[in-house]
Formats: sequence, C-alpha cells, structure tokens
Amino acid sequence: MDEVDNAQIIVIADDVCRNAGIATTWINSNRFGIHAYKHVDKDSQDTKSQFAPCDAKVHFLRPEIILFSPILRKLVNESNGIFLSVQKLKSSSGDIRPELLKHSKQYRSILRACVENLQEILPKEPLSEEKTMLKHFLTIFYHVECAWHLTEILYVDTVPGDVVLPQLLEWISFHFPSRELAASKILSQKRIGADLENENYWDAVMGCAFHGELNLVCRLLALHSKADDSAFITADNIIRTMPVYNVYGGYSVNEFITRWKHWQMDLCSNLESNCFSFIDDNKEKDSNKTINNKKIIDRNLETLMKLMAGDESVLWDSCTEAWYELLAAKLFYSAPCCKQMELARYANSVIEKWHANGWHANGHLDRVILSLMENDLYQVIKEIQYMSDNGWFAAHLIDLLYKCGKLNIFSKEKTNVTAQLHESLILEYGTTLMSQRSLWQCGASYLIHCPTQGLARLEILLQSLPTGTEARINKIIDIARDNNMPHVVTSMCKIQGMRSIKQKRLGNALTWALKAHDGNFITYIADQFLKHYAEYGELECRDLLENLGSCMLASDRLTFLGKYCEFHHMYGMDEFREAASLLISLLVSNLTPKYFWSILLTDAIPLLEAEDVIFSSNDCYELLRCVEAHGDDPKFQDKISIFRIGVARNLARALSLEGCQAEH
Repeated sequence: MDEVDNAQIIVIADDVCRNAGIATTWINSNRFGIHAYKHVDKDSQDTKSQFAPCDAKVHFLRPEIILFSPILRKLVNESNGIFLSVQKLKSSSGDIRPELLKHSKQYRSILRACVENLQEILPKEPLSEEKTMLKHFLTIFYHVECAWHLTEILYVDTVPGDVVLPQLLEWISFHFPSRELAASKILSQKRIGADLENENYWDAVMGCAFHGELNLVCRLLALHSKADDSAFITADNIIRTMPVYNVYGGYSVNEFITRWKHWQMDLCSNLESNCFSFIDDNKEKDSNKTINNKKIIDRNLETLMKLMAGDESVLWDSCTEAWYELLAAKLFYSAPCCKQMELARYANSVIEKWHANGWHANGHLDRVILSLMENDLYQVIKEIQYMSDNGWFAAHLIDLLYKCGKLNIFSKEKTNVTAQLHESLILEYGTTLMSQRSLWQCGASYLIHCPTQGLARLEILLQSLPTGTEARINKIIDIARDNNMPHVVTSMCKIQGMRSIKQKRLGNALTWALKAHDGNFITYIADQFLKHYAEYGELECRDLLENLGSCMLASDRLTFLGKYCEFHHMYGMDEFREAASLLISLLVSNLTPKYFWSILLTDAIPLLEAEDVIFSSNDCYELLRCVEAHGDDPKFQDKISIFRIGVARNLARALSLEGCQAEH
C-alpha cells in the first residue's frame, strides 16, 4: 500500500481483475465488493468470453474504523447517551446554554476517561503492533479532547465581558501539566536551597510563570537559597500583589486595567533600579552572576521579573511545547483583558513569529486551534475531519455548536448551509456505526435525528443488516415500526416467516406473519396449518391457535383455522353441542377451503352417531346441502354412505324430539 497525494492506493492481487477490468458494488453502509467485470453493451460482439473458465473472486473493501475497537466501545456508547440527551433540550424554556455546557463537560469527561484508559493499558501491552495502535488512538483522542476543551471555552462557556484569558490559562495548564508536576516534585521536598540541589529549579519557576501559576512561583522562590534576601522578598511582594482579572472580582475591565498598569509600572521601575540584586558575602562569581558595586544580580530572577513586565524577548528565549503556550503567557503579562474577538490577532502574531524562528506547528491540532481562535468554524470542521477518529468528534462537537446557535456556514453561492452541514456530519457518523454488528442501534439513534435524509437512509440500512438471531430481528422491527416504516417491518417479518416455514416451525412462522400485518402471508401460513392437518391429522401449535384472540381476524383463512381449533378444543372437553354448533357455522360460513370440506363432513359423523341428539333438523338439512355441494372429494367417497345414513337417523330423531317439544 502506497500513499500518493494523501490518497491510499490498494493493490488487488487478482489476475482476472487486472485483465478484464473491475467493478464495485455497494454492499451495506461503508462496505464494498470489488469483482472482475468486462463492459458489454448492445454494440459488443456476441462471442464467448476470453476469460472463461476462471476462478472469479469478490474482494471486500472497507475503511479502517477505529471506533469498532473494543477498547473504544465505552466512548461510543456513553457519547450516544449524551447526544440523545442533548436532542431532548428545548429552547422554549429559555436559554439552554447552561445545559449545553453541562453536556459539553460530560463529553469531555468520557474523552478524558478514554485517554486515561489508553495510558493505563499502553505500558502493559506486549505486542508491538498493538502498542503502535494504542499510541495512535492515544494521540487522536488527546488531540480531540484538547480541541474540544478550547471550543467549550470560546463558544459554549462564554463569560460576562467576554474576557477569555482566565479560562485559556486553565486550558494550557490542563494540557501541559509537566510544568506544574516539576514544581510539585520540588515543593514536596520542602528544603531551602532547591536551586542548588535541583538543576531544573528555574525551569519549573519559569514554566509556572508561563502558565500564570503565581502561587506556585512564590512557593518555589521561598525555597531558594537566597529567599531571605531583599531581592527575593521584593520579587515575592510584587508577584503576590499582581492584579489578576476575575470576572467576579468586583472590578470593571477599565478599573482592572488601570490597577494592572500601575502595578506593571512599579515593576518596571524596580527593574530599572536593579532591585533584584543582593550582596554576596562569599564574593563568588559564576556564569549566572555578575558583580556590580558589590551587588550581584540574579539573572534568572531578573528574567522572571522581565517576563512579568511584558518583555517579549523573554518569551522567545524560552523553550515551550506549542505556540499557544507562548500565546497564553503573552496575554497574561501584556493583555490580561483580551477578548475573544481580539484573540485571532494575537494568535496570528505569535504563530507567525513561531514559524519565523524555525519552529513547526503540530499538524491538524494546531490548525484546529488557530481556526477556533479566528472564529473560522468552517475551517475547524474541515480540519477535525482529518483527525482519523471516524467522525466522532465532528458529529458531536458540531451538534453542540449547532444547538448553541454558534454555527453560521455559507456556501460559495452565499447560501446558508448550516443545517445541511450539521445533518450531513451526523448522518455520516450514524451510517458508520450502522455497519458494525453491535453498534447498529447507536447508529440508528443518530439517523433518527437527521430530519431530512435520516429516516430514508435508516430504512435502506435496516434492510441490509445481517439478520442473525430472532432477538436481533425484533430489535430491527421495533425501530422500523417506531419510525413508521411498515415496508421494512413487512419485509423482515416475511423473510423470517419463510425461514421458519422451511424449518417446519409453523407456529413461529405465523407469529412473524402476524407481526407483518400482511393478510396474504397470514392466509398462506394458515393454509400450511390446514394442509398439515389434512395430511397428518394433527394440529400443530394448539396453544398458539387457541389464544389468537382478535389476531384471528387478520385473515379469513386464519379465522377459519382458529375456529376449527376451537371446535377441536370443545370436542375434547366433551362439549358436543357447542362443538356441533361451531361446526355448522364453519360449514355455512363460506370460509372453508376446497381441500378441507371432506374433513369437516367427516368430523360431523361421530356427532351424528352420538346417543343424544346433537344436531337440529335444520342442522341436518344444512349437512345434506353441504354433502351435495362438496361431497365429491375422492377422500370422502368411502364415508359418504355412512354420512348420509347418520344424517337420516339424526334427522328422524331430531324431528321427533322437536315435535314433542312443540306439543309441550
């Protein structure tokens, strides 16, 4: 497999395909069949194929779907629950932004759990191929979580005044924890002179300062070997008094800026007057210190204070993992009240200088982050579709932004295509899930919430699903029925019904036919019951037939079958008069199939010969009429004389009995 212009070329090792040509057939969802094909039309010469005979093969092709990996199954299922919960939110009750923020944090929570699970499993994996795959998953979902968190800050959790820096710093600290971890390690030792014992001391101090963790900076400075010197005491006081913007701090933006500028002016004044120097009793001299009037300036401390004074040269002399880590530090010490609309200008300034210094951005993630800061959500959508997460990120994030009212996408023709784009992403993701045997129900729930094309797509895909067990079929039918797809219900039930007939499970076949609500199919299966009885003299599935209830009315033939079963039940319970009455009603109902007349007439013979008079004279006349009309069946010829004699005797007894009753 080679890669040319970001497109994968797959070599199919098939001589017939190479010589004849190939064609592709869609199988289901994102699965295709590729086979040899020679184009023939009306103008082609009718000759024997030059490729016959041959071993023809069908090659199945589908993209790699990482979401089908068992380790990611929990992410898929839990996010589905959150998605369905989001769809239930109603804007009629007012602003739903707080609810959407809660759901966004739930999405991030399951992303974080997924990342932590991968981090836990990775060291335990012995196989190199599996380890490579897990690293790939870890990179993808770390990037997804990072981008989602920033999107939540900029578009979902908007704060009064639109000042984004406090949340931006939290985002940086959360996704670049190495600075705080290094500081915690030093602080845990609780020993003065940490700068002498730990060569990474100042890296930790500067790292915490970059992230705006001023409390950690002060605690680290307190462990310096010269912490009691006036230079460090002055620095500590300045850092502790630095105004940090808080939307709920009681100051307006203008008041805060005034206080912050006064603080920065005092800091610059202290830098100019060399306040960050101390008397060195040992008169030692090294590469980090210079003697000036018997005072030594600690260059690291001075660099720290220059950073806080907004000196950009300090930023670019520092080693950071990403350009947006520099951006956060620049804003914290130069523009602490930066608003979201200003973020793009600062971001482009930093990334331009980042590239000028020969540093490179981190692929899709950096482009997504820059697009988010530039408020270019169309570009964000394009970029996140390259993250190889099979559409999970795009579908759920864009759905959340759509519900927030933040999406506003226009085509080249200046037509608003926001709704279409939103639906297409969910449609694509749902279709992907539908192709997996155990995730198809999740996929169906996404398609159901695509108002334009979702149900049509779902109807096609439901019929292409592998059937499997009856429980699975029932789930497919339930979804089809809930979404008003009678054609799918009928089709699936008929397939299962015919399968049951082939397996000689007539009761099961009748159950499927009743679910299908297909009168013709029900009639066909009822006929199978009656023909089986006609051949073997045995009614199958008596329990089912005796408890049909109103379902009996679904078909005339089923009505007849149900009543005939009821006749047998009455006869077996010695309820002969009720059985005889039901038998006569069946004979006069015109529901009896031609092949069954001889059986009904035969069933009447034992009742005609009973000790008690069971049939009335009118019943006898009806029996005679029926035998005249339908008694020519060859199977009944050996019984016709017995039948006639029985009717004659019963008629005589019935007339005598009825005459006596009339006299009384």
